[in-house]
Amino acid sequence: MNLVRDEEILKLIDASPSQFVSVESLAAHFNISESTIRRELKKLADLHKLTRVHGGATTINFSGTYTFERLDREYLEREKSEVEIKQMVAKTACSHLKNSSLIYLDASTTVASMVPYIPKNKNLKFVTNSPTVASRLMENGLPCYVTCGELKLLTNALIGSFALEFLDKFNFSTGFFGTNGIHYQAKYTTPDPEECAIKVKAMSRCYEVFILADHTKIGNIASSTFSDFSRPTLIIDKVDEKYKNLIKNIEIAM
Repeated sequence: MNLVRDEEILKLIDASPSQFVSVESLAAHFNISESTIRRELKKLADLHKLTRVHGGATTINFSGTYTFERLDREYLEREKSEVEIKQMVAKTACSHLKNSSLIYLDASTTVASMVPYIPKNKNLKFVTNSPTVASRLMENGLPCYVTCGELKLLTNALIGSFALEFLDKFNFSTGFFGTNGIHYQAKYTTPDPEECAIKVKAMSRCYEVFILADHTKIGNIASSTFSDFSRPTLIIDKVDEKYKNLIKNIEIAM
C-alpha cells in the first residue's frame, strides 16, 4: 500500500474544480500505468475515501451544483429561448452534413434550428420523430420520413413502441440530438423516459452522433439519462473548464 500516493490522490481530487480526476490524468501525474491507478482507486473506494465513477474518481460526498428538471417545458416556450445561440450551434452542426447521407433529426428546438441552414445540393434525406421538424424540412424542399407513434404535444415528439420499431428499419450516417441536461454524474438527460427510449434507439442506429446544446444546459439534471459522455460530440456555445476534461468530444460553435 502506497500511503503517500493515496494521500496525494485524495488531495488532487479535493483540489479539482469539478471534484473529479480521471484515471488517465492520475497515471500521467504519477508516471505509472492506468491499471495500477484503477487498483488504487478501487482500494480507496473500498475504504470509503472516494467514489469511483466512469473514467476516474470523485469525492465521497460529492453533490455538485445542479438544477433538477423533472418536467418538460412546452415546445414553443423552449423555441423562444436562447435563439441566437441556437442558430449559431445549428450552423456549426450543419457543417457536419455529408453528401448523399441519411440523417436523423431529434425532436429538439435546437435541432429544428438547423433546417434553414441545411444545404439543398447535398442529396440528403432525413428521418425525424418531430412533425414540426418534418414540416419545416418539406417547406425547404428537403425530403424526409416521419416516424409513426404517439404524438406528445408538449414536446412535439412522436414516441412509443411504433416509433421504436420504425427506427429499427434505418441506418443513419449522422444523428443530431438535443438534451435537457448535461451533468457530471447524470451525463446527457431528458425528462421523459419514453422520449429517452427514442433517443437511445435512434443513437444506436447512427454511425456518428452530435448533441446540440447551449451553455444553460450545463449543470441541469433531468429524470432519464440517454447517453454518457464517451460517444457523442457536443456542439455548444461555451462550456465550463471542468467539463472539458469529462466530455470526450466538444466543438465550440462559432
